Parts: sequence; structure tokens; C-alpha cells
Amino acid sequence: MPRRALIERRPWLLGSVLAALAFIWLENSRFPGLYLLGLKAAPLLLLAVYAVLHHRGNDTRMLAGMLVCEGVGTALYDYLPYASIVLIIIGFGLGIGLFTSHRRAQLTGSQKAAVTAILLITPVIGFLLASPEMRITALVFMVAVGGMAASAWASTFPRYRVGAGAVVIMAANLLAVAAEGLMQRELWMAHFAWPLFYFGNLMLSTGVTVELRSRR
Repeated sequence: MPRRALIERRPWLLGSVLAALAFIWLENSRFPGLYLLGLKAAPLLLLAVYAVLHHRGNDTRMLAGMLVCEGVGTALYDYLPYASIVLIIIGFGLGIGLFTSHRRAQLTGSQKAAVTAILLITPVIGFLLASPEMRITALVFMVAVGGMAASAWASTFPRYRVGAGAVVIMAANLLAVAAEGLMQRELWMAHFAWPLFYFGNLMLSTGVTVELRSRR
């Protein structure tokens, strides 16, 4: 990539990180709610812009779609919880489509076991951690999360960045479910879930875009 083009893309990534840090800092402040809502969505929306500019193609458009759905969905969750869950599930569906189009031709026995465990155990844990009235919703949601993480782990993208990032996203969503369910008194879970969620998406999105760029 020409040096000038690289420099032009870096501000989007830097802006995403700075927006995430600002949201974490201001989340429990008296910052006006409407502005905070936009600030919560901004980090993932900026990551989406970075991905599309870094590598142009259907793959990065699917990645950007996933990031946009996650960003808007998480921002609106406190106002429209069920609509937000559906939107995030759509985003994870785009992620599954991206990763399955780059699946590995062969997996070792341990890799197959890891993929199966992620796919099957994630919804069960989510179901058990959720409050009784939200268990079915949590089960469906975590099926999508587990599917995204498992497909990322089974893809040809680097596991130490993309696969690991997907697993971090999975862990963050389990924390969020637990924080609203059986572990409501554990306030640290609610505060830690979003930063972990963002960090996982940062790992995943940069890993995908850098790898796609290197394959050109």
C-alpha cells in the first residue's frame, strides 16, 4: 500500500480507539444520554469505515456490515432491546457468511473439538447465565455469537488475531448476559463487558483487513 494511502486510513482506526476510550470514561458520567448513545456506536462505525477503506471488496463490506450492526445494536439496546438483539444477530450472520467463505479445507482433531465446543457450549452457558424470563432470547442470541466465533476459528484467517478476537467477543457477550441475569450484583461485569466487546472487534476487524490486504 502506498504510504500516503496508509496514512489516510490510520485516522479512522485511531478515531475508533479514541472514541472507545471516551465512551468508557464518560459512560457513568452526566454526559447527555443522546450524545453518549452516539459515542457508544462510533467506535465500531469507525472500524467499519477503516475496514472498507483498507481493502475494497465483498469481504470487507460484509465485515463492515457486521460492525455497523453491532455498533448500532449495542448503542440502542437500552432503548429497543429486542430490535437491537435482532440487529446484532444479523451482524453476526454477516460475520458467519464472511468466515465460512474462507473456511479451512481441513481441520485437525483438536481444531474440530474447539470449533464444536464453541458452537455448542456457548448457547448453553448463555442460557444458564440469563434471567429466567430472558433465557430463550439469550439462547437464540448466543447461538449466533457461538456460530460467529466457531466459524472464525475454523476460517483461514489468523487465529491469534481473528479467531482470538471472535472468542473475546463471545466472552464479552456472555459477561453482558450474566450481568443482566444471575449475576446482577456483580457490577464489574456490566462495566467490563463493553470494553472487552470492543477490544475483540478491534482484534478481529484489523486481523481480517490486514490478512485480506496481504492476499492481494
